[in-house]
Amino acid sequence: MKKLIPLILAGAMLLGAAACGGGSSAPANSKAPEASAPAAQASDVKIGILIPGSPTDGGFSQQGAEAGKKLASTYGYTVSTVEAGTADTIKSEAETMAADGYKIVFGHGGQCSAPFAEICEDYPDTWFVTFGGTEIRDNLFPVCMCAEEGTYILGVAAGMMTKSNNIAYTLGGDYPAYTKTTMGFVLGAKSVNPSLKVQEAVLSSPDSNECYETTMNQINSGADFILSNSNEGQAGAMKAVTESDGVYTFGCLGNFFDMAPGKVLGNIIGDYSIGYDNATKAIMDSTAKAEIMYLTIANGCITVDWNPDVEMPDDVKAAVEQTMEDIKSGKIDVPNEYEQDQAAELLASYK
Repeated sequence: MKKLIPLILAGAMLLGAAACGGGSSAPANSKAPEASAPAAQASDVKIGILIPGSPTDGGFSQQGAEAGKKLASTYGYTVSTVEAGTADTIKSEAETMAADGYKIVFGHGGQCSAPFAEICEDYPDTWFVTFGGTEIRDNLFPVCMCAEEGTYILGVAAGMMTKSNNIAYTLGGDYPAYTKTTMGFVLGAKSVNPSLKVQEAVLSSPDSNECYETTMNQINSGADFILSNSNEGQAGAMKAVTESDGVYTFGCLGNFFDMAPGKVLGNIIGDYSIGYDNATKAIMDSTAKAEIMYLTIANGCITVDWNPDVEMPDDVKAAVEQTMEDIKSGKIDVPNEYEQDQAAELLASYK
């Protein structure tokens, strides 16, 4: 692990990847499946996308659905998007697509990793790609959206601007592709304000009503900056913040400025369409590899949009801008979903 210095996190160096690509610990003998004959027409190429929630949730699931639409409009491929919220549904839908000759089946979320690993070897002519997850096979690899880089920056802003010295988060699931984002948020906040209190909550499901009640409890317990990464549950957090004076929030993986006017300090945006496009190109060009593909600030896939309607002090502006540059250059390494033990060690060092 690298040596800790102010505003610097240790972690794997992610930023050497080019064009949203990256290395991994894939077995040395991993190889791409045999390339199939070119399709007579682009529309003959079938691509499936499994999303965990509504394609109109305004956040994570919608970004997956929109990325699929862009693939269809750009290349003319036939793209089918299906809601699959449980492991059994993910497995059955993916099997149906693969059996029907789909060239690629995307799983929009790390929860698709294990179900895909169970079936991918039975369908060697289909590529299985997950956004998040740990499983790697000859025809299965994950795309890692490094949203934790963006939430770290949000945390720096929250840690500097909190008046109660109390911040909070809600999370829609308890697995690394989720927890890395809130871990990044807390580490960013602690890097500038080590003594602040952090209220943590993992929802039983990404439900807006549960998220609303949980967030209200956090606010009533003193939290004045909230991050919710909970898919459609995020709407509940926005509602709770809107109803509370002196409390602000952040949008996670979407534009939420209009959902809580004057209350959303900034949005973290992950351009999933770049990941879908790069993975699809590699597969169609027969250059895909069984290794992790990283999407980062450095290669333009992660951005943070600040709300011009919410005042940010000059010193906070300077700090978040410097943090962005330090992450981009590699001076700050934010632990990703494969490095959560390191992230926990770093967090413990602030206690």
